[in-house]
Amino acid sequence: MSSARPRPTLHFAPRQGWMNDPNGLIQWNGRVHLFYQHNPSAPVWGNIAWGHASSADMWSWEDHPLALEPDPAGPDRDGCFSGCAVVPYGRPRLLYTGANGAHELPCLAEAEDRHLERWARYEGNPVIAGPPPGQEVVAFRDHSAWWADSMWYQVIGGGLQDRGGALFLYRSADLTSWQYLGIFAAAADHGLDGKIWECPDVFSLGNSVVAVVSVHDDGPLYAMWMTGEVVGHQFIPRAAGRCDSGSRYYAPQSLTLTDGRRVAIGWLQESLAELDADDRSRAGAMSLPRELSLDENGALRSWPARELDGARRKMLAAQLVEGRGTVDVTISARAAHATEIAITPIRGEAADIVMRLIGRGCANVEVRVSPDGVAVSEGSRLLTAAVPPAGAPQRQAGQVRVYCDQGIMEVYSSLAGPAAVICDRSAVYVDIEVEVGPHFNAPVCVASVKAWACGRPQG
Repeated sequence: MSSARPRPTLHFAPRQGWMNDPNGLIQWNGRVHLFYQHNPSAPVWGNIAWGHASSADMWSWEDHPLALEPDPAGPDRDGCFSGCAVVPYGRPRLLYTGANGAHELPCLAEAEDRHLERWARYEGNPVIAGPPPGQEVVAFRDHSAWWADSMWYQVIGGGLQDRGGALFLYRSADLTSWQYLGIFAAAADHGLDGKIWECPDVFSLGNSVVAVVSVHDDGPLYAMWMTGEVVGHQFIPRAAGRCDSGSRYYAPQSLTLTDGRRVAIGWLQESLAELDADDRSRAGAMSLPRELSLDENGALRSWPARELDGARRKMLAAQLVEGRGTVDVTISARAAHATEIAITPIRGEAADIVMRLIGRGCANVEVRVSPDGVAVSEGSRLLTAAVPPAGAPQRQAGQVRVYCDQGIMEVYSSLAGPAAVICDRSAVYVDIEVEVGPHFNAPVCVASVKAWACGRPQG
């Protein structure tokens, strides 16, 4: 194996091997702990264990030893798959999917130390013996659990032969004995996509219940949010949409911080085939942390977590653009720092904002933000899906924030939603062109453009 690829500055990635779904997000003793699906021995899916990292700011991460590895004699002998963390009686526990041949069943582990580095499996694993009887279940895996009305509840993701993607609801007093309560939600019941709904994440925001699922279908994988209410033991979606218009964001999981903010992190998908031969020591990265909120129409909105402001180091540019202008900033995909760019309309109403990274010996990258959504292209190749934002149409593009980090680009609009893409990792961009388009017959718009070098290189 070649020497390890440089790790991104703001996006967590393993030193080597494979990474996929974030698991067990938990704030504990002043740090956010991130567990994740990990193959430590090769940059391909397989031999899945739980990796572990922690951070005080969610952008500078410390590696920890593996939290869970397959037990050759246990119900997780073929892999420790996705799950969540809960804290009963002040002691963290992990609910995860143990793979054993064709069986993927819920298992439980308990923390044995305050650093969450040692975990003891429950001797009675699996804690649920199989999918609910009487259903044509085509998948049954992954967990989201919460405490309500003096009981633990969890949904398990999966699918039904006749109703598509589904969430199965259970209840327990002790996390070890679970009662099946029925189908929490199913795709066909509400005209939604997906043969399988995996990696569920269920939580409350304000007066609404939010259910995020990852849509496993015949097409590209993507994450979908739903907002609504719970009636009895069933979730009734009132609005739904795509979590990200890019092609990379999947399996997000969220946690509530001690200050009450709900923050999500998702997996940014990579494949070994798209990496250069010298870069094939690791695959996969995590997204930036995203603060979640609901707008007046019940749509789920994402914005960079405020902790990322603390990653700003040297200011690279600060100027005003009236209609159209060029900002003298060089961005290299191989730089030892990330770059943040903030474009903020300060006079006039912007109908759309266009940012072009002008490549030197490589394709230009264009970011176009309008009330219809976020579109990112690299040369003639579109990197985002043509999916409009949910909610009522907006007249303005709003503020735009862009992060460039080792070829990873995340774009956020205060009105049009996020997009995570991956661009040419050898690219060097020598200028930033910005256009701020006013509404028809409106005066020219003026925007503030600022750029910062961000973060500390990871070792």
